[in-house]
Amino acid sequence: MIRVLVIVFFLAIPVLAKAQTQDDEGKPAQRHRVDRHLDIQVPSIPGLPPLPEIDLSGIEIDLPELLASAMPHDRDVDDEEDDDHEMDHDVEADEDHGGNVKVYKLNQQRSIRLPRMRIGEDDSESDEENATARSRGRGSATLQVKGPVTFQMRAQAGEVEVIATEKRQVSVTLSDAPAEDIALYAFGDRVEPAFRGRRTLRRGKLRVELPRGSRLDIASMSGDVTAQRIGDVRIRTMSGDVKLAGVGKVDLQMISGDARIEDVAGPVRLHTVSGHAVVATSGAAPQVEFRSASGGLDWAGICARDCHLSAETVSGELRLNVDPKSSFELSYSSHSGELRDEVNLAVKRAPKRKHGMSSGWLEATFGKGEGMIEADAFSGSLVVKRK
Repeated sequence: MIRVLVIVFFLAIPVLAKAQTQDDEGKPAQRHRVDRHLDIQVPSIPGLPPLPEIDLSGIEIDLPELLASAMPHDRDVDDEEDDDHEMDHDVEADEDHGGNVKVYKLNQQRSIRLPRMRIGEDDSESDEENATARSRGRGSATLQVKGPVTFQMRAQAGEVEVIATEKRQVSVTLSDAPAEDIALYAFGDRVEPAFRGRRTLRRGKLRVELPRGSRLDIASMSGDVTAQRIGDVRIRTMSGDVKLAGVGKVDLQMISGDARIEDVAGPVRLHTVSGHAVVATSGAAPQVEFRSASGGLDWAGICARDCHLSAETVSGELRLNVDPKSSFELSYSSHSGELRDEVNLAVKRAPKRKHGMSSGWLEATFGKGEGMIEADAFSGSLVVKRK
C-alpha cells in the first residue's frame, strides 16, 4: 500500500504542475511560478504514522485528497471508551530458535497528521558582485581562505566527493566531463562554486578539498555525495546515495537512495521517503532522529546516559545493534509489527493508556536504563541485537 501511494504521488506531480499553469479564471499563470513553487496540501490520513518531513528548499508538494480514502479510519469513540476499562496486562513473548530469541507481537490503531513535504531548489542566488574573494580556472579552481569555511553548492546531476585537508584553501576539480570554466566565490566565510557561469553542477565528478573543520551544504537532484573528515554536514537530495564518514553534525533529507553514515560524532537528523540507512555513531551519548516512509534503519553504537535515539518508519524495518556497554530504556510502538529481542531485554508491563492508546506499546530496559530509545514502526518490525 505504501509503495502504491508513493508511486501515485510522483506520477501526480506532472499533472498537478500542468494544472498550476492556469489561474482561477482560466488565464495562463506565470511559467516560472509553476517550475519553482508548486503548492499542494497534504491531507490528514488516519491510521498512519507521519511521513518524514522532507525539505529540499523550494517547491511545496502535498499528497492529493484521494489518498485519504484508501487508508484506515480513526477508531470509534465507543472503542476508546471500552479501552478505559482495560487494566494493565503482562506482555507475553513467543520463543524462537530454542528460546534464545524472544518475539513480541504488537497491534494498535493510531491517527497522526502527515506533515508537508517540500521539494525543489532555492530561488535565491548570491550576487557575484558582492563576493569578498574569487578565483577562476579551466577544469579546476583554487581559492585561498583564512580557515574553515561553509562550502555551499547545488547539483542537478554528477557526483560530489568532499574531503578535508590541512591546507588553508578551497580546491575543486571536475573530471569525467569536458573541461569548462570553474569559478569559486567567497562571501565572508561561505564559498560557492560556479560552472560556466551557472551555480548548478550539471555533469561529471566534482572533487572538493576543504580546510579541516569546514562545513558542507549541498542540494542535489541526483548523483552520489560522499564526504570524509569534515565538520557539520547538511544535504538535501532527490536521489542518489550519500556516504559520510568521520563527520560532525549531520542533517540529511532525501527522497530515494541509500545513506551510510559512519563514525559520526555529532547529532544525526535523517529524513527519507525510501531507501535504506546505515548509521554508526561514536561516543556513549548519540543523538539520532530517523524518519522514513518505506526505508529501514540499521544503527550500531553505544546508547548510555544522555543518549536519545528516535526512529519512525511506516513499513521499513528498524535494526539496533547495541554495544554490550549500553544502558537504555526502550519504548516501541507498532500497528502490525513485532519486536525481536536478541539481547534479553527486561520487558515491563504494558501501560493502561499512553497517548490515547491501550495496546501496541511496549517498554523494556537494557542495563541500568540510562539512555532512551524510541521506536515506532507502523507495519515494520524492530530487531534488537548485540553489536
